[in-house]
Amino acid sequence: MQGTRAILAVTALAASVSCGFADDRSPLIYFATEDPFIAGQPARNDVLIFGGVFASGSFGNTVFTPDFTDNYLAGVSIGRDFFDLGAGFMLGGVIGTAVRFGDDDDTTGELWAGLRLRHQGLVIGDLLISPALVAGLSAVTGPTGIERQREIHYDGDASFLGFIGPELSLRLRQAPNFELVYQIHHRSGAAGTFGNMGEGSNASVLGLRYRF
Repeated sequence: MQGTRAILAVTALAASVSCGFADDRSPLIYFATEDPFIAGQPARNDVLIFGGVFASGSFGNTVFTPDFTDNYLAGVSIGRDFFDLGAGFMLGGVIGTAVRFGDDDDTTGELWAGLRLRHQGLVIGDLLISPALVAGLSAVTGPTGIERQREIHYDGDASFLGFIGPELSLRLRQAPNFELVYQIHHRSGAAGTFGNMGEGSNASVLGLRYRF
């Protein structure tokens, strides 16, 4: 009897965690293969307004054990999904700009652009959790204090580097066009590929995205 109950419980859990679409017949938890909250014409365009704080450590330190500085950035980015790759994956592009400032830094500007791969995400009831990754190039008008230290260390130039922006976004069914976004804003020389640099700079960023 207990074995039968265990089998039924496992079956119910497997049925609730599956791929599907957001409608009245959808399970409580599933991976979305299309936009689960906006019916009809998909929202392929988006604008993100954000702010963040720089960390003194590496990319890995910034993700897991950040040591934040008194230096910040604020900006905006515009994105668009171009291709539906299937299974919930979307390929698009992003362009963004930011102002970088703080107690230890001169005020500088940044411009970046790249490709974005994102997944529609995991639906848990009325909550959608979506991952994405932006990879591209970044140019600045001048280095931050951390970047200048690393220019000296590598004997390099941080003016033009690679850009990586992994992120997680949260969206509610009750506000389907808005997302709360957390992103790591990472500039890197990609082991000397750009500017003879290794690590460039890292910042933790929080923003609000509007999809339309």
